Amino acid sequence: MRSTVLTAGACALVLSLTACSATEGEADASPSASGDISQVTVVQSETLAPDIEFVPDQTYLDEQTEVLWEGEGDPLVEGQPLLLDIYGESLVDGSVVMNTFDGLPESFLMAPEIVGEGIYEALQDVNVGGRVLAVSPPGNGADAREPVALVVDVLPTSAQGEQQQPVEGMPEVSLGVDGEPVVKVDPDREASADLEVATLINGGGTQVRSNSLVLANYTMVHHDPSPEDSEEQWEPGDVFDSSWENEREPLLIEMDQVSAVPGLQQGLLDQTARSRVLMVVPPTLGYPERGSMIIVVDILDVWNPEDL
Repeated sequence: MRSTVLTAGACALVLSLTACSATEGEADASPSASGDISQVTVVQSETLAPDIEFVPDQTYLDEQTEVLWEGEGDPLVEGQPLLLDIYGESLVDGSVVMNTFDGLPESFLMAPEIVGEGIYEALQDVNVGGRVLAVSPPGNGADAREPVALVVDVLPTSAQGEQQQPVEGMPEVSLGVDGEPVVKVDPDREASADLEVATLINGGGTQVRSNSLVLANYTMVHHDPSPEDSEEQWEPGDVFDSSWENEREPLLIEMDQVSAVPGLQQGLLDQTARSRVLMVVPPTLGYPERGSMIIVVDILDVWNPEDL
């Protein structure tokens, strides 16, 4: 399930860093100069993650946010799924408190109780592809912590890239009202005994390798009708499983681990991040009792450990 409670993983960390601003009576009474987000700069680093430069020995009294990039994708709307890369540093000693850039991004929903009030407000002013900087003051009492700065990048939750020519004879894929893939199956089409793969959108990002971690949205539909003696009945094109509902997280695929659907891993190998891939998976590489299955996969992110 997608993170929907305050104690869930990275969501809890983001909330704890951004949801509570010290009141005037709670502010640190030290003689340090008053800190401001204008004294915090995001710069390039030697890794995939950014770096944060800041003026030391400052006292941060309030949460502040700044839009660094507006982004060129679709605007964000209330309740939609979010895929965020987050990098955070202590504004005391520069230690890293969170880093998903050198790994896989985290899944959230566009709601203040999920991402925190400050970041939520800032995200209302950006599109997919945008970047937000947030500065959070120190906590007090049970929430005691150092002031932190967070860099938040909004990543696409669907394939982005160059459309490819359809492969003749493969099932047709269109988009539903919410952008999810919709598969049209020719009932007279006979599936091959071998895995069939076609790239629908070439994202051109990081290549999937045999030991990659892959984050993906997927739709899986039946290619074949249900057997007459089956307790469950379905028709070609009926959806078997999908991660596109808002309450579902993208699927994490470990390419070097045993999978219930080995055809999925085989079809992803050598594909690139942000691509959309169409597969017709035979029963021997998927679900023997259900016949051939059609899987449309949007590769959201790829992490190769050796790239560190």
